[in-house]
Amino acid sequence: MQNTSDKILQAALTLMQDKGYQSVTIKEIAQHADVSEMTVFRHFKTKMGVFESAVEKFSYIPRFEKIFAEYIVWDLETDLTLIAKSYFELMNKNKSIFLIAIQERSDFPELNQAIAKNTMKLKELIIAYFTSMQERNRMKETNVEAQAIIFLTTLYGYFSSTSLWKDHFLHEWEESFLSNTIHLFCEALEK
Repeated sequence: MQNTSDKILQAALTLMQDKGYQSVTIKEIAQHADVSEMTVFRHFKTKMGVFESAVEKFSYIPRFEKIFAEYIVWDLETDLTLIAKSYFELMNKNKSIFLIAIQERSDFPELNQAIAKNTMKLKELIIAYFTSMQERNRMKETNVEAQAIIFLTTLYGYFSSTSLWKDHFLHEWEESFLSNTIHLFCEALEK
């Protein structure tokens, strides 16, 4: 059984994905969650508070922190595959947040800023990983920030394409895309 906050968050994300952030009202969120408007305000204060709470609640950062702390084996191909598969899994799980931010990107950049915090944290985790790989003499000396950005941008590009174009041919290529991308990264970066 969902608690009240979760019901509100789920209702808000569903409505915002369907109608856009700006078109959804607190009243609609409350009705869809089967709670009073006052309950929504008490839990989240504002509509932006609802969205920011959803971004925080469904953040992939705790999962990635656990991956980097417990599951890294210091083999570039194995680790990058784990990171990439986890990224796709978590981004697909949170696709509604991504689609809302894309939908409102020009009119409401604050939504993207809320999401960008997670991306920056993930970039920092990957930079730290690449730095450790260099220190362990398992990766060529290179600009680790640039490599982290290239890696994340590649994953984001694939995710964005498949999210925005539901019937796009790329959906059939996820496994191949992953293995080829990781292989290319490893060929370029491994010592």
